[in-house]
Amino acid sequence: MIKISSAAYTRGEVWDHMGKSKIVQIFISYDDFGIYFVQFVYDEGGKFVLSERPAGAGTMNGRKFNTIKLNYKEEFLTSLGGTYRHTSRGGFTITSLSFGTNRGNHGPFGSTNRGRPAGDDETFNFQLGEDRSFGGFHGTTVDGVLESIGVYVKPLTSSTLL
Repeated sequence: MIKISSAAYTRGEVWDHMGKSKIVQIFISYDDFGIYFVQFVYDEGGKFVLSERPAGAGTMNGRKFNTIKLNYKEEFLTSLGGTYRHTSRGGFTITSLSFGTNRGNHGPFGSTNRGRPAGDDETFNFQLGEDRSFGGFHGTTVDGVLESIGVYVKPLTSSTLL
């Protein structure tokens, strides 16, 4: 699989969901400072499994919480986008997230400027296509906030084209 990330370098606690591609539900905790955590329910062989909260993630620190329920047998991830900000401690903070599916968009969650000029935030936008290329999430968490997030993309094979 191809690994794509929102940050060039990170220093936080790593979490990895490679191969978990059947998303049933997404939980996101955030406020105007940033994204505190994302957690997922995956279909793993017909059983719904809640991912662990990423190491170093805050506990409901955000004043806002959203649940996204997908029609997982027919709805799948086609994009992940958002914004991040460089921090004074030399890292990053994810400040907003948006999830796109073949059925629509969810988000943005979080804030892109928190009272600062919009130019302070940098954007990322991962387009995954309409062919179920999504192969899982990965990222890092530091000081109770999401530092980076990324996706795995499954390359097409001859069997996926048939």
